[in-house]
Amino acid sequence: MKRLEILDYISDYMGKIMFLVGALLLAVGILTLNLYGSVLSAGSLFFGILFVVFGMFIQVGFLSGEIRSLSGAGTVLICLAIVFAAFALVVVEFVDVTSRGVVADVFRGAVLGYRLILDSDRPYVWLSVICLQVGIGFFFVGLALKIIHAVRP
Repeated sequence: MKRLEILDYISDYMGKIMFLVGALLLAVGILTLNLYGSVLSAGSLFFGILFVVFGMFIQVGFLSGEIRSLSGAGTVLICLAIVFAAFALVVVEFVDVTSRGVVADVFRGAVLGYRLILDSDRPYVWLSVICLQVGIGFFFVGLALKIIHAVRP
């Protein structure tokens, strides 16, 4: 009996729970950001963005309704757009850092130290751009489907 009460409570407050978990994951993702990118930060940011957005959708009632209609197809496309946009934002984080060489600091014939010259590159920017374009396309098509369903009698 106790187990069913807990499940009922969770289902009643699913949007708030998802929003809070997403906010915690976003905080972890932001706090673990570093120059070279990390899997923990990327995963936390990705799932944090998804949980926050879908938690807000559940709170507002955006995800409730019939899936087998134009409005339902629009909802699915808008949700896919958010997934693609979150992935595009996370992929930009990764940086490939390579060493270009070492330069000696010389003053009056004496070597004072060495400096390392680094070169950085973002190798997945192309993937991020493609995912962002697909996400924007899905968003506008989904929005158009929802508007058509709302306007059509």
